[in-house]
Amino acid sequence: MKFKLTLLLVLTTFLSFGQIKDFKFGKVSEQEINLKEVSFEKDANAVILSEEGKIDLTPSNYYLTVKRRIKILTEKGINEANIELDYYSKSKNESVSNIKANTINIENGQPVISSITDKDVFDVQINELYSSKRFALPNVKVGSIIEYSYTKNSQHNFSIDAWNFQHELPTLFSEFKLNNQAYNNFSIITIGDDLNTKYKAKSASTTTWFLTNIESFNKLKYVYNAEDQSERIKLQADNYHTEGGKKNTLSAWKSLILDLNNEYETYRNPSAIRDIAQTIPNGKDDVETLKNIVDYVDNNVKWNNFYSIIPRKSNKTLLKEKVGTTADLNLLLNELLIAKGFDSYIILYSTRQHGQIMFGYPFVNQFNSVVTVAKLKNGQSIILDASQLNKEQVEFGPINAFNYHGIVIQKGEPNFVKLNQKMSTYESASSYHFTDTKLVLNRKDNFDGYFYDKDAKDENTLKRYVTESMDIQLDVENEEKVVYDKNMYTKSYRAASNNVKSPFYTVINPLREFLKQYTFEDKNRQRKIEFQFPYLFNIQTKIKIPEGYSVVIDDTFKAHHKIDLGLEYYQEAKIKDNVLTLMIQFILPEGVYEADKYTVLKQFFEKIKTESTKEVLIKKK
Repeated sequence: MKFKLTLLLVLTTFLSFGQIKDFKFGKVSEQEINLKEVSFEKDANAVILSEEGKIDLTPSNYYLTVKRRIKILTEKGINEANIELDYYSKSKNESVSNIKANTINIENGQPVISSITDKDVFDVQINELYSSKRFALPNVKVGSIIEYSYTKNSQHNFSIDAWNFQHELPTLFSEFKLNNQAYNNFSIITIGDDLNTKYKAKSASTTTWFLTNIESFNKLKYVYNAEDQSERIKLQADNYHTEGGKKNTLSAWKSLILDLNNEYETYRNPSAIRDIAQTIPNGKDDVETLKNIVDYVDNNVKWNNFYSIIPRKSNKTLLKEKVGTTADLNLLLNELLIAKGFDSYIILYSTRQHGQIMFGYPFVNQFNSVVTVAKLKNGQSIILDASQLNKEQVEFGPINAFNYHGIVIQKGEPNFVKLNQKMSTYESASSYHFTDTKLVLNRKDNFDGYFYDKDAKDENTLKRYVTESMDIQLDVENEEKVVYDKNMYTKSYRAASNNVKSPFYTVINPLREFLKQYTFEDKNRQRKIEFQFPYLFNIQTKIKIPEGYSVVIDDTFKAHHKIDLGLEYYQEAKIKDNVLTLMIQFILPEGVYEADKYTVLKQFFEKIKTESTKEVLIKKK
């Protein structure tokens, strides 16, 4: 949101730009004390009133100084008083120091300040790489204002996550300053709609940035990783150094991938794997053989829940210990595929939770895992993750693996590849008929890919997507659990209602509730529009019209909308042989669309949401 000093803003937030900028420890304004809610995010449990960050870059390291003030608005917001400042502690390459913190409460009209001491700060080791400075501010309650500051010293000044303007809490004011005293130049990477809108036309020599009235990043829609796409600044050194000296971007990528490939080569056991591969039966075709290999890996080794880009166990050791990282398991799967005659390779990538890759900046910590590709004889490439194998539908890799691009680990030139998702399909067929005593529904749904969630409760598997067509309470009489058959998941059930004397029945669109989730409220979208996965719906409902009833279908009910992006929606209701048939089809062919398509997508979804609200009426004559 752009900052506008208006009377409305002053009245709703009680804070103005000058009152939240350059706050001094222990000094709070009347407006800060009186603030009860955030005008642009009224459900917020706490709000960052003001925060300031400054980085001093030197030739060997950087110093980040942070000062932050937060207002507690609800009981849930009290948890914000537990502060954790993580840092890379291995080899003592980073440290956090100069911690100061206060809690400010107003008692009898006067501020009462409770401060922490050094003994209140604990240094906790998270794992072999990271530690955390942790402290809890005292005497925190609803209405408290907490503030803290610290300095982070780091030797990692090649690629720096410099400043986040957007957080899990809404922020009223956030400012970042850069003081570059290093010898080499740094590229300043600005991420986020508001930041790029405000500063894209400014000079490259900009050293101070600020934003105001920033929603929490949890409010971002159509992004794989809200935090990764939040308003923030990264600093990236323009020169890349390897053991061979300074290199350009492409040669730096080549060196990086070559080093990783050499690591993999040290852990391969092709002769031992060939013997194991002979014990895995060949199928009637390459798909069945692939499933047999997947089944072997899934039955013999397990994931230890650690992502990794480099293996640390040979295949022999892995099969003996039965557990390993994503890199360990995918190396085994890759070698088995090769031994069974598949064209197979390993791809270095970043999961959706880890964030997107910026290929203009070749540094390895952008990646956190690997997947395996198996090519079938028909040319289809199957993406597999040996740590999360889908034995029933091998062509649907883990959804978190589909995060734009990856890099093939191989000798020679770097090979950047796009990770494409296969479209998921959903077919639903329902039939209603009236007896003398009740209304009976028989429904059968077939779906594949990412429509199936093994962690979802069985009764919620269908209701997340396709509702029932008749607006009447039905009680399930019998149902089957979700089963896998003929390359699709299937769920069937029968339900009934004793209400068969109603003067009218309403027939609704089974996709109405699903389509409601698609709201487009961004004013100046510059981020790509990321849907979870591409899909196709094909829904049909048949209703035997009971004796003595007629059907009212509005002339505008039939609709067909299609746009150049490939999205298509169709609905129709018609009567034949005293049976009302409702047909709905909807296709979203891609998972990602460019930012400039936002308005087109918005208009399309607004149209089909309007269409989905239309109803058909069955009424007594």
